[in-house]
Amino acid sequence: MNKKGKTLLAGFVVLFLLFLVPKVISYFGYSKATGTVVNLVESTFRGGRRSTKFQYPVIHYLKADSSVGYYTKDNEVLYYVPSVGDKIIVLYNPDDDSDAYLNRFGSFWFSLPSLLIFGLLVILWIGLVNIIFVKPRKKKV
Repeated sequence: MNKKGKTLLAGFVVLFLLFLVPKVISYFGYSKATGTVVNLVESTFRGGRRSTKFQYPVIHYLKADSSVGYYTKDNEVLYYVPSVGDKIIVLYNPDDDSDAYLNRFGSFWFSLPSLLIFGLLVILWIGLVNIIFVKPRKKKV
């Protein structure tokens, strides 16, 4: 592997760790509660000429301090839409009610904002490595 390849690989590893370590730390700071799906809200995404309908759950859960928490995220892609009455484990931040996730791999570890930020960092890293390692061509006279 050449120097450019090693630098790219090292950068990907560092970016992945920068993405993963805060998630692992925050995972252990979250509390778990069993919630119940109380409603499914239908929404429509309009893009170009087509529109796509999807549903997202509204989940009520009982927090450790006996108050009721509400989970609803319309920007989260769910590959399995639960039914009303289903029991689902919710991870929530005790200090911030808006910071809650379904206890599913994709919901917590690969939320849309996290993936967008990680993707942007990867693109910037690839561009930076190419700027550093690609030598300008000499003009022939």
